[in-house]
Amino acid sequence: MNPIDSTFETLASKGEGAYIPYVCAGDPDSEFTVDLVRTLCESGADLIELGMPFSDPIADGVAIQGSMKRALGSGFTPEDLIEIVSSVRAEGIRQPLVLMCYYNTILQKGIEGFCTSLADAGVNGLLVVDLPIEESGEIEEILYDNGLHPIRLIAPSTPEPRLHQILSKATGFAYLVSVSGTTGARDFLDPSTLSLLRRVSSISRLPVVLGFGISKPSHARQAFENGAAGVVEGSKLITIYENSEREEALASIARHATLMKNAMRPGLDV
Repeated sequence: MNPIDSTFETLASKGEGAYIPYVCAGDPDSEFTVDLVRTLCESGADLIELGMPFSDPIADGVAIQGSMKRALGSGFTPEDLIEIVSSVRAEGIRQPLVLMCYYNTILQKGIEGFCTSLADAGVNGLLVVDLPIEESGEIEEILYDNGLHPIRLIAPSTPEPRLHQILSKATGFAYLVSVSGTTGARDFLDPSTLSLLRRVSSISRLPVVLGFGISKPSHARQAFENGAAGVVEGSKLITIYENSEREEALASIARHATLMKNAMRPGLDV
């Protein structure tokens, strides 16, 4: 069984939701990325979404764009990402890892070689944000052969027939985008987002995870209470560490991650 599946099964048996932090690999360097992943996992993260820096991140907002720019400016490469994953696994960190990337990176490295290297290093799923379902057949087959889950995005603008098509092909979990736009911390979850979350959760055979805009424990609790099996948070974490000394940043992130995870546990105050 893919560790993504077993993680969600275990959480469901405990009545908990998943806290899934997004980490931009290589910002500001590989050493900090490994330290950040370790800190998040020790502080309650159930899965990690690891972002591959890209020069034209059309799905990402200001915070993640800045993070990717810093990583690329330091010379970060896909080979560095594989080394990060290998280092994380060598430390004994067992939480599932999902790589978020753009398709051009995969094409440049070669689809089969890239996917095989991910699996060998210890990645469990792949989210290609700019690859439509109609054009994903080739990479899907290679991912399945390597034991990786292709993760699918669902947007508020997704038409009903396409929603069912995506859910029929989804594996691991369905990733529901909270807004029509880019990533970035927001002040509140719109009632329409929660309504959509309830609807998708009611028809999905897989856990539904809500992302884009999640930045507070109250957001995580609202999402959980409206059917989310997990939440993804990224931009807020970047704002915590980007202007702080490393030790201070990691301590602040540990406190924040603990609060976010507690919000996915019923009965705890947020």
